[in-house]
Amino acid sequence: MFRTLDRAGLFLLARSENVAAVLMCTMMGSFLYQVISRYVFNNATPWAEEICVICWVWSVLWCSAFVARPDDDIRIDLITVAVSPMMRRVIEGACSFAIIVLFVIGMPGAWSYVTFMKVETTAALGWRFNWVFSIYILFGCAVIVRQSWALWFSITGRGKMRYFEGREAAEI
Repeated sequence: MFRTLDRAGLFLLARSENVAAVLMCTMMGSFLYQVISRYVFNNATPWAEEICVICWVWSVLWCSAFVARPDDDIRIDLITVAVSPMMRRVIEGACSFAIIVLFVIGMPGAWSYVTFMKVETTAALGWRFNWVFSIYILFGCAVIVRQSWALWFSITGRGKMRYFEGREAAEI
């Protein structure tokens, strides 16, 4: 059963990386088109800039929600390297709990804002803003799930939380 779940998770991770790659390629293609159109042909293309910005927002939030792993996070560990492993778990759990609470409190407001924005459209393409900003709802839910997972690992003491210290940290 766990092998099936692992395979499904790897499949979903690969597909989310594919979505991220499509977003990045679309953003880059739109940017290059915009530069060439503006500086070679002296023709402004506001729709290309709009696609570039939308793809950037979506790629940042999509990758943060579905592609980035906990090991990819940058941690300022001035405090955690100076305390015992048990205290590290307590700090990790407290931080995870705080993030969960903040995102759960903020989610109704974010949902209200995103659904309200259906009345507005983008300037050049006319896309409804609720679709543009809907990625934030997915991002918020993913943050809640990931931090719940981290909280569980900090409570149970299982997981792969690894803190680099001394020379090992300097060599990363």
